Amino acid sequence: MRKVVLDMDPGIDDVLALILALKSPEVQILGITTVAGNAPVEMTSANARRVLKYLGASSIPVAAGAANPLNRPLEDALSYHGPDGLGSCGLPSPRTPLYPAKAWDFLARLVLDAPGEITLVATGPLTNVAHAFELHPELPALLTRVVLMGGAYTLTPYGKGNRTPFAEFNIWQDAEAAHIVFNSGADIFAVGLDVTMDPAACLNSQYLKQIKIRRTPAARLVAQLVEYEVKYHGCCRMHDPIALATLLDASVLDFISAGVEVVVGNDWDRGVTRILFSGGSQSIHVASAVDGPRFLKLFLSRILEE
Repeated sequence: MRKVVLDMDPGIDDVLALILALKSPEVQILGITTVAGNAPVEMTSANARRVLKYLGASSIPVAAGAANPLNRPLEDALSYHGPDGLGSCGLPSPRTPLYPAKAWDFLARLVLDAPGEITLVATGPLTNVAHAFELHPELPALLTRVVLMGGAYTLTPYGKGNRTPFAEFNIWQDAEAAHIVFNSGADIFAVGLDVTMDPAACLNSQYLKQIKIRRTPAARLVAQLVEYEVKYHGCCRMHDPIALATLLDASVLDFISAGVEVVVGNDWDRGVTRILFSGGSQSIHVASAVDGPRFLKLFLSRILEE
């Protein structure tokens, strides 16, 4: 069993990843840290607690983090995820209090207390992680690995931007934080749009019918979220669950090792993740292919089980 901390900005696909984690015996969630991204941090923090309460997992602590990227204002994605960030799913407001520490302090304490034991899964902008790494430079080496959803690396026909023609949303939102994390020395596994936009790994209306048959709380919530995506976007892209799946079945994704330059600043190329195949940058693992049917079978088997 892997001990994990989830750093996220729920967000429909973040919640799908959270549900997958809760339904997977391979991982133990030690805590959730929330960041502004898909929605303001007050909303992402509430959404995490709403989902945990609904699924009977309120004992998992949630620590709120950064309200804005390091150097610029937040530009959320509520126009994509719905006014509550979760496709107007109707879950009640949370009653569970937030953990009484900032996300980066909470993360640092967990890792320092269990060096070499914790995997960080980051599925939002990397602001919290950058804060933690700057405050505690020893932290990257003490993590087992960092699995992140972010970037577009042009390794497949799908490796193009979804916030600009060239940049993926999480990296674009806080490119400066991504630059810090990508050069931190942590063992990084980056899962980008090259694999998560592959149509073979997308939940469509046929899969939605399968999910609707089940009446467990997890299946009902997944059905609501997927139905919103299918209705408004044609299918449900599984960005964050695919990233989490690297911890559940190593054969779902192929990776290459290469340096990655993250373009910072405010020009047209902000947030570009440029592969460097020779010298000059820390080598990280970048997802280059996904076995879509295998991933979907894994996801559905976990969601549909009693």
